[in-house]
Amino acid sequence: MSIGIALFSLGIMWLPFALRAKNLLGIDFAQAGMDRIVSNFDGINFLVVAKTAYNPELIANSFQDILNGRRPLYFSAHYPGYPMLIALIDIFVSGPNALLGSVIVSNILLSAALYLFFESLTKNREKAILLTLVALFFPARMLSNRIVGSNESLFIFFILSSLIAQMKNRKWWSAVFGVFAVLTRSPGILLFGAYLIQFIFHNLLTKNRKDLMKQLNNFVPYLLIPLALIGLWIFYGHQFGSIWAYFQVGGNINIHWPFSVFGSHMDWISGIWNEDLIYLFTLIIGGGIAFLHKYKWHTSGIFVAIYGLFVIFVAHRDLARYSLPIMPFVIAGLSPILEYRYIKYIILVMIIPICLYAWQFVLVNYQPIMDWTRLL
Repeated sequence: MSIGIALFSLGIMWLPFALRAKNLLGIDFAQAGMDRIVSNFDGINFLVVAKTAYNPELIANSFQDILNGRRPLYFSAHYPGYPMLIALIDIFVSGPNALLGSVIVSNILLSAALYLFFESLTKNREKAILLTLVALFFPARMLSNRIVGSNESLFIFFILSSLIAQMKNRKWWSAVFGVFAVLTRSPGILLFGAYLIQFIFHNLLTKNRKDLMKQLNNFVPYLLIPLALIGLWIFYGHQFGSIWAYFQVGGNINIHWPFSVFGSHMDWISGIWNEDLIYLFTLIIGGGIAFLHKYKWHTSGIFVAIYGLFVIFVAHRDLARYSLPIMPFVIAGLSPILEYRYIKYIILVMIIPICLYAWQFVLVNYQPIMDWTRLL
């Protein structure tokens, strides 16, 4: 059911673009087609990576307009997890269609992982379905992300899959999903931090030292996560001439001091209209604490604490996007609220403005493409 809802909502959101609508519910679509979905940030950038495999000469020769004066190492900020999915689908269909296919696959994977994660936590199928449906639309930024070429859906899938496998004591699978998480988005390394803290707390800072070597052997698979990240940086060194290419992009490291998102001089902060971020912080902190209170300091709880702290230090106007990976845990923490019938009605009504917001976001947040032939 959750997969069906994810794909149905995706189809509804794509429909005005597929039909080249002029106006809908007050939104001026201006007959924008499916190319607007493909060209949405950062979908085109991931498609370029899928087409070039970070080859700097190929990037410089074929995508100067997308580079827009930047160096080819700019694409090192776009980790290969999602482009690998696009490249896989590109074997069967052309580039733009491969990106659209990756959006469909990402929605399927996300909805499946959400359901399995909530079911593992609640041991209740009906509640898991309800929480999954909420997580597919809340916060509002989730919908606008999962209908375009964005890597957040795939990233959340890998994070949740790793934690689910860990709950079932499948260490190697958990580690493999963790590897793909860190190769999809750099904050994936925070998952390794959660596993490391759990190992230290449960084996070194307690009296549980009898089976220390056995526990150490169980932890060894998780070393693949930082090793994968180091391997990626070494690959960047081969392609771009510097293993620190990711850190040389500029503008992609947005970690400063707590609540620095309210600093007016920051590069990615636009003006004073950011009151909504205070409500977002309230939701994250409140839901995170509720999750910890309910599910204690297991690996998921440690990850919530680490990632929540990370979000507090992020200075970026699009903080809602950065916070998406923690939202399934926030929703799980606040799940008792959903037991009230009127809350369910409110959520249903709120889907309408969420859809309107997502359409408007897609219409505005794109980069014009002059020549599509290079992306086919």
